[in-house]
Amino acid sequence: MQTRQKLAVLVIHGIEVDDPGLYDTAVRLLRQHFAQHAGAAPDTLAVETVNWASVLEGAEKDLLARYAPADADTYWKSLYDSVRTVNQGHESALVPMMLRLMRPSLRGMDLRYPGLRWMLVHFVGDIIAYQTNPADPDVYTGIHRKVAEALGRLRQQAGDTAPLCVIAHSLGSVIASNYFYDLQAQRLAGRDIIEETVRAAQGSSPLERGETLSHFYTLGSPMALWSLRYPHAELDQPVQVPAPELARHHPGLGGRWLNFHDEDDVFAWPLQPLSAAYHAAVEDRAVRVAGPLFSWTPLVHPFYWSDDAVMRDIGTSLAGAWKQLSSAAAVAS
Repeated sequence: MQTRQKLAVLVIHGIEVDDPGLYDTAVRLLRQHFAQHAGAAPDTLAVETVNWASVLEGAEKDLLARYAPADADTYWKSLYDSVRTVNQGHESALVPMMLRLMRPSLRGMDLRYPGLRWMLVHFVGDIIAYQTNPADPDVYTGIHRKVAEALGRLRQQAGDTAPLCVIAHSLGSVIASNYFYDLQAQRLAGRDIIEETVRAAQGSSPLERGETLSHFYTLGSPMALWSLRYPHAELDQPVQVPAPELARHHPGLGGRWLNFHDEDDVFAWPLQPLSAAYHAAVEDRAVRVAGPLFSWTPLVHPFYWSDDAVMRDIGTSLAGAWKQLSSAAAVAS
């Protein structure tokens, strides 16, 4: 007998502009491959997305407005539209986008290469802004509140104890790791390191507390670079996947951390070489992100979401988790 329990899937983007359609292709491919391999309806996956770019979008636009004329909005919009087209998996859209980015000047703006500056503000700016800053924690905590709110919506879809699977790209993998590490440090070590407005946004269900964390999929992750912030640390405490409490909520359901990286993606790094603890916790998986134009260049970084092979691997893995869950429910009944 097959359980009616759902799998809860949380999806977190990386360095990005605010794009409501960012996940459309990924979610479609994910549901398709899951249904094919699980023999279950696609809506067995309860999927919720974290759109945290909106936390920084206003500040980034304000910064650009200080240096550019008011009529620059048309130019900025063309860049936003280009990124959103690329996000749908249209590799050829990179060509006109790069031409726009390389525009050497903009009337009324003294600084050269406004397009490249726009890109730095929106992408490098995300990385700089997402740092713990006790004097002004608004960005860090604002992003973590977005994660907490998405988990609340996910609980409404999937239930209080649904197994939680997290898919995170680029900087989103760092955000996810930090968020669930903080939850585990609070629960398992009694370290109260969660800012109070984030704590207020967090629900009390096992799912929202991260107790049912089962699978963690990181795509194009720069987490290895974040180790430079801790040059004297042993890096011996990665987030635990599966969460230690998962066995209590779902006996017989295992978990894993898969780290997908394309060797041409200079932003993506294997995680096992970081330490013995990461070697034991993570399975690094080298992939070749598809595409005839740029698959052999560092420009592959945005295309994990729309890559059929990557989404097939994740969908197949989720299908395996679903079968484990179903078998455990059948034994229990």
